[in-house]
Amino acid sequence: MAAEDMGQTSILICQVRSAKAEHKMDETNFLLRTKHFPSASKVVYLGNVTSTLISLLENPETPMFTVPPSYNEQKWSLETTSGQMKIKITSDSYWGLGLFNSGYLNTIILEGPINLRSRIVYDLTSSLPYKPWEFKHLSSARKWIKRKYPNLDEKTNQNSWLELIDYSNQRFKEIIQVMKDATEKVSQKVKINQSTEYWDKEKAGVSLAAAEFDLELAKGALADNNAPAVERAIARIEASLIEADPETGVHENESLEDVNKERIIISEITIDSQENSEVDIDSINQIDSVPLNEDIPLIDLTFESEQE
Repeated sequence: MAAEDMGQTSILICQVRSAKAEHKMDETNFLLRTKHFPSASKVVYLGNVTSTLISLLENPETPMFTVPPSYNEQKWSLETTSGQMKIKITSDSYWGLGLFNSGYLNTIILEGPINLRSRIVYDLTSSLPYKPWEFKHLSSARKWIKRKYPNLDEKTNQNSWLELIDYSNQRFKEIIQVMKDATEKVSQKVKINQSTEYWDKEKAGVSLAAAEFDLELAKGALADNNAPAVERAIARIEASLIEADPETGVHENESLEDVNKERIIISEITIDSQENSEVDIDSINQIDSVPLNEDIPLIDLTFESEQE
């Protein structure tokens, strides 16, 4: 089943590898807090998967526990939202009476557009040092899944992860191909044009070479599943092509700030558009950009990974 056919919801079950007492639950509002929260609170063990996932969300609401931890501080349910995506996570023991970190699973339910669900799963799996769908205690995991989710099994769960990862991977490949085609198009323009008082062919060649170099970097970053590095390389390619293009190249009296105003928004051409998957190369250099501001997360979710 292709990722596009999975509707608006994904159910993913994953193995927890480590957990520390790095967080608390605000007993008044049932909100997730840091371990230094001063008011009435209860210790909670999030585990490495949930900590990583929440840290990857863009401007999430403070997670709220729908099932608070009791005597077992690693058994709970919480939910949060990040833009158009709603996230529900449940932590439960499936082996060893919950006495060991490797005896816990997380069930992640993602509700929202496929591009958002796919991207967070892509980033999560890239951040973890293991495949989250591979269980430490397979026989016990199979029994737990059959009891909790009769319509799921180990193979179906693995496919759900892989389909979401592949969706983002294919979208990044599309972006890189668009940039490759755009680079070739600008290269042809550079070849047939001569320097003017407003555009320097030699400088354009330097910018074009930079774009070609970053194109290879983007391919390498994608091979390493490094989405942020892919996006940074693509952004540099855009700027280089604007400078190299005879129609939009930097004039002697223009500043880099003027050029940056003409940079396109990467998400506009592929990632953020589920319905419009085809990209018109001619649209490059015609879309105004919007500065990206990253807010400081409200919750400190850093942790040290511990392996059993």
